[in-house]
Amino acid sequence: MEVQFQPDKKFYSRLFTEIFNYLNQTELTNTWRSVIIFPNRSIDNGDTERYAELLNSTRVSRVYLDELSSTETSSIGIDTVKLIIEPESTATTKAIQIVNSARKEIRDAAQQREIIELIETILIYKLPR
Repeated sequence: MEVQFQPDKKFYSRLFTEIFNYLNQTELTNTWRSVIIFPNRSIDNGDTERYAELLNSTRVSRVYLDELSSTETSSIGIDTVKLIIEPESTATTKAIQIVNSARKEIRDAAQQREIIELIETILIYKLPR
């Protein structure tokens, strides 16, 4: 998974270089996938022409956080990712709602703890004060 929040014309060149270097250096026989998270489409301005086949394959998924808000389906996972672009003024309230949902809906204590730790990490970066 790659999170890209700054415009970068060479982003895809670096991404695929890293992927193929990793595949070359490991002896894994399993397949690979990449998920790229952008806050919006305007940040996704890297050179894509040379990588069209990869970007159009099922191996690479691009997610635009601002477009997730238009989805009807809500889940703890999607709500947690959307917390990244939540305005600072409402981020804490939204985080509390997600934590409360996780405590109700997720029975596994380890999974609950992982979600809560991820939410805490997002808030620490989002609200450094």
